[in-house]
Amino acid sequence: MKKILLITAVVIIIAVGGYFGYSRYFTEDSTENIIEITQQNTYQVKTGNLQNTISVSGNIYPIEEQDLTFSTSGSIEYVNIEDGDSVLEDDILIELKNNQAQLEYFRAENNYNNAKINGSPNAVKEAELNYEIAKESLENTKLEAPYSGVITELLVQKGDYINSGQSVATLIDNSSYEVKANIDESDLADLNIGQDVEISMEALPGQQLTGKLTEISSQAVSNSGVVTVPITILIDEVLDSFKPGLSADMEIIVDEMEDQVIIPLTAVLSQKGKKMVQKVVDDQIEMIEIETGLTDGLKVVVLSGLNSGDAIILNIAATVNSDLSNTGFMPTGRGMNGPPGGDK
Repeated sequence: MKKILLITAVVIIIAVGGYFGYSRYFTEDSTENIIEITQQNTYQVKTGNLQNTISVSGNIYPIEEQDLTFSTSGSIEYVNIEDGDSVLEDDILIELKNNQAQLEYFRAENNYNNAKINGSPNAVKEAELNYEIAKESLENTKLEAPYSGVITELLVQKGDYINSGQSVATLIDNSSYEVKANIDESDLADLNIGQDVEISMEALPGQQLTGKLTEISSQAVSNSGVVTVPITILIDEVLDSFKPGLSADMEIIVDEMEDQVIIPLTAVLSQKGKKMVQKVVDDQIEMIEIETGLTDGLKVVVLSGLNSGDAIILNIAATVNSDLSNTGFMPTGRGMNGPPGGDK
């Protein structure tokens, strides 16, 4: 009998100790879960604009660049340009010695004129063709600018002998510049011709440029297992400081919403499959369900559940309890507390 009484007493002592121990633990845990409403953790909801963008880097190039060549061989007699010169369309840039070409031209011209007076129809036609060929050969000894632009590289000088097709200079059309870049294949579905682009360049600190997506390549490129798609962005404004090959960082705007309720993404909690925020109402915190829209990874558009001017608790406070997003309790009073995992 004494043994039974002793066992009973031990069980009662353990039960009482366990109760008080649990109560102490629960009280301490609840205290840790309290979230105070302070100026630092309260955010006032505002309206604004939000963009979803794709970041990509590339290099700028003139929209037109051409290596200039002669279609005939010969020695250079005149060089009328220098590196960096601006030229106009049809300006004569470089000339070859053309004594033989001039001689052939004059002979062909004279024969043609004589044939028109005394020759048969076939003789006139033959003389005319010889004249056109000689004229073209003479013109080929003078290199003209195919369009207005800037000479970025001069490769020859007076006295050099050049072959047909040999590059003698490089001409760019500096009136328009574009950015060449490669976009990751995972972003391809979000791209559309005509999308606006924000551009910044290390060479132009503090300056914000704009442009438009003008070309998406029809063929992807694989490099060391990484698949990308070449794209082209036309820059809206050309600056004198532009140099071919300068680097450019871009944000391609793939989606945009204006005049919307926007909150920090970290203020959104996931609770039983629903998106919630902690709204401050009459100095108390209430869990409010919201519907979200566009996000840029830092902020999110709230389609319903909040209005401009509402106050919410930022998630820096919610992280006091790492399991908060999985609880279902409703806070009361100035703070939030309740049994772990319980519902109210």
